Amino acid sequence: MGGSSSSSNKTNTTNVTGQNAISGDNLGTAISGVNNSTINVESTDYGAIEQAFTMGRDLIAVTESMNLSNNQFAQSAIETNAVLAGTMLEEFSSSNSENLQMLAGLAGNQANQNAENLKAIKELAQFNKDGGQAKQSEMNLYLLFFIAAVLGFVTYKAVR
Repeated sequence: MGGSSSSSNKTNTTNVTGQNAISGDNLGTAISGVNNSTINVESTDYGAIEQAFTMGRDLIAVTESMNLSNNQFAQSAIETNAVLAGTMLEEFSSSNSENLQMLAGLAGNQANQNAENLKAIKELAQFNKDGGQAKQSEMNLYLLFFIAAVLGFVTYKAVR
């Protein structure tokens, strides 16, 4: 009497979450909710890296060219400055030489003038000391020579 009964229960549960949380800038690829799928993802930078290298090479070339140009300009400026300085030194040297020669000439003339002034002062002091007697005696001597010369001339003419 009795009967038989059988029962079976099989449960498969797959939990899939479809949430994908990305914080900040999403510069890559994010895929969610794709169980048992074959996905081919190709990511590209659209040539950005290659262009960055090209731009870097170009920047280095431009910098090198600018550096060479600046060096040439600086060298030219230094050479021009050296020529100008040399020319100025020659000009001022010549001018200074002429000035020194002129000063030497003036100093010589001044020395002669000073000697003449001292002689005149000495004569004036002598004149003041003796009341002019020495000068008067000198003038009398000249007058005596003159009179003797005139008398000699007159005598010479008379005898002839």
